[in-house]
Amino acid sequence: MQQNKPIAEELWYADLAKLSNDELMRMYTMIKDGRYEFAKNAWYIPIGGDQRCPIMVAKGFRSPDTLAKMAEFQNTAKALEEEYRNFIDAWDFGFITTKDIERAVLKILEERNIEIAERSQ
Repeated sequence: MQQNKPIAEELWYADLAKLSNDELMRMYTMIKDGRYEFAKNAWYIPIGGDQRCPIMVAKGFRSPDTLAKMAEFQNTAKALEEEYRNFIDAWDFGFITTKDIERAVLKILEERNIEIAERSQ
């Protein structure tokens, strides 16, 4: 039986903490909006609609719509996959959920002394 480590000790958390405040906010906003579903295993063949993982969303990359953009997307994805390996694996294999990511983003921003004030609708 695996012991649950505090979230800040998870390897994927350290990857997430590499993101800038703006990137974390972009990811957080997409989660809170609730209308976008992050893709899994969409790194090399994002066919059919907008299929991006949380890191691609955070970095502001859009799904490609031409063959030239597809090649660029794949090269970018490969580089990001190497840099964020622990996060990507945890996400793709279902070890973390969007709720886990949301909590982690809030914790990272809090550690950076940034407060999130949500508007009530």
